Formats: sequence, structure tokens, C-alpha cells
Amino acid sequence: MVLRELAGPLHLTEVPIPAPGPGEVRVRVRATGVGLTVVIMTANPGLVTSFPRIPGHEVAGDVVELGPGVQGVNAGDRVACHFYLTCGTCAFCRGGRETLCERFGGYLGMAADGGYAEYLVVPARNLCRIPEGVSYLDAAIAADAIATPLHACREEARIGPGDRVLIVGAGGGVGIHAVQVAKLCGGWVIGADVTDAKLEMLRAAGADEVIDARGEELSKQALSRTGGRGVEAAIDFVSSAETLEACVRSLAPAGRLVIVGNRPKAVFGKDPTFRVDPGLMLRKMLEIHGSRYVTLAELAQTLELLHQKRVRAIVTRTFRLDELETAHQLLRKNAIVGRAALVFD
Repeated sequence: MVLRELAGPLHLTEVPIPAPGPGEVRVRVRATGVGLTVVIMTANPGLVTSFPRIPGHEVAGDVVELGPGVQGVNAGDRVACHFYLTCGTCAFCRGGRETLCERFGGYLGMAADGGYAEYLVVPARNLCRIPEGVSYLDAAIAADAIATPLHACREEARIGPGDRVLIVGAGGGVGIHAVQVAKLCGGWVIGADVTDAKLEMLRAAGADEVIDARGEELSKQALSRTGGRGVEAAIDFVSSAETLEACVRSLAPAGRLVIVGNRPKAVFGKDPTFRVDPGLMLRKMLEIHGSRYVTLAELAQTLELLHQKRVRAIVTRTFRLDELETAHQLLRKNAIVGRAALVFD
């Protein structure tokens, strides 16, 4: 499915099977996650480096061909793909912080063709093997929708046993997995969202409390559910000016706001910039963290959590390749609960 222009529709197209270059492999795609991230990024100027482009970054499949110089990967390996195109040699890459790569090459599905196709070519260093017993579908969702919350909850929010945690946008494709990961870290989780179906899914996913953000102001509801104390961590997957300011007001002393989502003005038409009261930040010693995807090691750990059945991929809709434009339209309408996915027969 090919994107021909910024924010344009997807078109079913026959293209040549890609050949791997030096250090690259060709992967036969078995499943690809379909989420709002793709819809936002393909409409945000500058992220898609050229057109036509094949989107899709949450990819799982089989290695079918090796390019020159590839080592440590074999034909037939079941693999999931890391989303970021990094150099592998700068100080951040060598220090295990690939998401801050000094020679960052862009995103899979944006700067290189992605997983909305039968085959894709990807650098061999971007691959993690899928453990035995983990399905392609679950591994694809792990590549972003589960791995991203793992980093956000553990490294940025630093959730520990008994911590109160507010998750905003908790019924979406990434947020619903953040509920599970926050619980795994020992958190007492409040999930907030805006549709009846998503609120019901939050209860099924294990949220301790559920907030309907269509009702009373979000921070007032969060403070009410915590006896006025507030939460030790607030993780915002919506990240509008309104939700971010509400998250800050919801924090307990020494609380941490973690920003994961992004709603760029170029796509949504509203400025997401939010105001911070320095007096409140000083008085309560609050922290604000930006959480930027995951390391390769964290992706491998996420796949192992699936193998151990400590978390589960929540996929409520699957689509054929030629149905992906419909999937994107549903995502724009906020009409998909949890994660959607492309599945090849």
C-alpha cells in the first residue's frame, strides 16, 4: 500500500521485490501493526523523506535474503524490526541510547519503505529474533505498542510497587499496553479515555480505576480517585495542551510527567504547547520527561515478556493489505479500541 503524497490516501500497487544492499536483509512480512502513529507521521511535513513511500513500522516476519556483509542473521530467522534507522557507531548508539543517534536516518516506513507490503528491506542491525511460541502478530505489536510503554514506565516514569499511575489515552493502541506494563511494574493504574468502548477495554485490561475524560475535568477526577494526593506518575499518550496541563496538576509531590504522544499542529490544527507553573514545579519538585521509543535491548526484553506471558498483545481488528486505507480512516475517527494490525495469510 503506497502513499503518493503528504496526508494522502493509500493505494494498492504492485512494485518490484526489493533487493538487500550491504548490511541489509530482505524480510517477508507476516504482520504489521497499524496505529495512529503512522497516520500522524505520514501527514506531518518532513518525516516522509520522499514519495512514493510504503508506510508501516511495527513489522514481524521471516528473513529470506541476506545482503553482502551481513553476519549474525540467517535466512529463515523469525524477526521483529526496530523502528529507528540509526548509525550504530555514534556515542549514543554505542551507549545503548539508539533513539538519540547523532546520525539518525529517520523512521522505518518514512525514510525507508516499511511493512505495508509483502516484503521490505531493513538493516540487519534493526532485527530482533522472535522467541519460540510468540506469534508474528504479537511480535509485530511488541515492536512499538508494547515496547514503547516498557521504556516509558520503567525508565522515565520509574514506576515502583504501590505507585499511583495516571495513563491518558489509555484505551488506544499503545496506551492499552501501558496499562499492563505499569501493572507489571507494581503500579496502581488509573486509565483515562473518551469512548465507552475504550473505557470498557481498560477495565478488561486490568486498570484499577477508569476515568471518562468527557466528564469532569481530568485532574479533578484523578485527584478525587487518589484521595487528593495525586499520582506519582502521569503518562500522556494524547499530549494535547489540555491533557498535559491536566497531568501536571494531577501529580503528587516528586511526581513525574512522561510525554509519549505528540499531536503536531500541522496535523491537528491546534498548538500542543502547554504552560508550566514554575512555582508549582519548585514547590512539589516535579519532573517532566520526554520518552522516545526504545533501545534494541528493550525490544528484545519486550519479546521475552510475551514469551513469558507476562503481557499480552491486545489486537481488536485485523485487516488485509487492500483494507489499510479503511483502517487509517477508522483511526482518524478514534474508532479502533486497542491495536489494529495487517496480517498476511
